[in-house]
Amino acid sequence: MDKANKTYEFGYVEAKTSGGAVFEQGVKESKRSKAVRRIAQPLMDKHWKDKVTNLHRIYKVAEYLHTRSKRNK
Repeated sequence: MDKANKTYEFGYVEAKTSGGAVFEQGVKESKRSKAVRRIAQPLMDKHWKDKVTNLHRIYKVAEYLHTRSKRNK
């Protein structure tokens, strides 16, 4: 069995790497949302204009740009 295809039970990786305090899924989600916020910030500075509708649209565009940046070229 090679290392690339080895799977562990839920929580094993977290327990070994971080003492169980930080879960792998939470870290991934946190990194994703931070990247989306980083993409959205310049758009918000330019287009927000204190409207919630614009805010939702800006975050949708930022999420799209984030997933698009992860695609194979």
